[in-house]
Parts: sequence; structure tokens; C-alpha cells
Amino acid sequence: MKETKTIDCCGMLCPLPLIETKKAIKAAKVGEYFKVIVDNDTSLSNLKKYLSDNGISAVYNLENGKHTLAFQVSAQLQPMSNPADYCELPSTESKPKGLYTIVLKSNYMGSGNDTLGEMLMKGFLSTVSELDTLPQEIICYNSGVKLAVKGTPTAENLKKLNSMGIKITLCGTCIDFFDIKKEIAVGEISNMYYIATRLTESNQIVEP
Repeated sequence: MKETKTIDCCGMLCPLPLIETKKAIKAAKVGEYFKVIVDNDTSLSNLKKYLSDNGISAVYNLENGKHTLAFQVSAQLQPMSNPADYCELPSTESKPKGLYTIVLKSNYMGSGNDTLGEMLMKGFLSTVSELDTLPQEIICYNSGVKLAVKGTPTAENLKKLNSMGIKITLCGTCIDFFDIKKEIAVGEISNMYYIATRLTESNQIVEP
């Protein structure tokens, strides 16, 4: 039975699934088998086109809401192009911004159970983009800066919000304390003077 290596990209938005797939193929030997798993239609569509354009034939399967593309690395593999070029994201209507700022002072939402708190925070950030009125800015401090770490679902949600025109601000002191500067995927690193000014000037502060 041939061994198949799994590239699990669930929770990732484009171009991360493409980047992870490219890295795996680049490190692979001819004849190796892979399967890429994604959980959203946009990543699936972009990944299919990316593989096809690079001379890779993939077999598609859908199970429990997750899309799987299985393929073999062949000797005829074409040079892999830039994954970001394939990220055709669904268009979103521009939404008005309200006079409020969201403050995330923890990577958990609420208190009591950390696992539940992580789930709630992930759900909260994915929901913000669906609100009729968007925030002006999202400010992260203390362990809230961990929400912007590469490869996390929360970082992808913050990227989406940033692409919609919402400023993401991260506490530089907090990032240094947790030693995660090289791991930050999104946001502008700032200082406490800026954060204090923004909090005092904001008409409304929302702390989930």
C-alpha cells in the first residue's frame, strides 16, 4: 500500500493552502502521494486551478464537509508558480464603519475554560466581518497579540478583517514579552502611547 502524506489546511484561507502545498511538493520525491484537505470552497477552487496549471492531476473527494484533493508528484512536474496569483477571493460589498473600537486583551473569550474560550474567540472574530457596521480598529494587547500568530485560524480572520479596511494594532511590548515577533502574520506593531490615545478617543470600546 502506497503511503500518502496529508497536508491539512483546514482553517486556512488563501494563499496559505497553496503555500503549504507548494512547500510539500518542492520537498517531495517523484512518485510520492499527497492529499490536501481544505474546508472552504474558495481555497478548493483556487487549489484545483493551481495544481492543474502546474501539470498535476488530482482526485477530488468530499467528506464531512471537508474537501480533499489527492495527487501524485510526477517526473513531468512543471515549475511551480506564485501561489498568491491564484487567490481569487470572493467579492465583498463595502460596509460602513461604526465609531467603535474592538479591544482584544486575551486570546480567550470570557473565563472559566480555556478550550471553550479559544473556540468562542475564533467564532467571534469570524463573525465580525458579517456585522452590518464594522469597527474602526481592532487593538490587541497582553495575550491578545497571540491571535495574530501565523498559521492560526484567528490570524486568518484578522487578515480578512484587515483586507476589509479595518486597522489591526498590536502591542509591541506584549509581542516582545511573548517573544513572537517573527511569528506575527498580520497587524501593525505599536506602543502604549498610541493605544492609550486610541482608547481615550474612541466613542465606544467593545471588549468581548
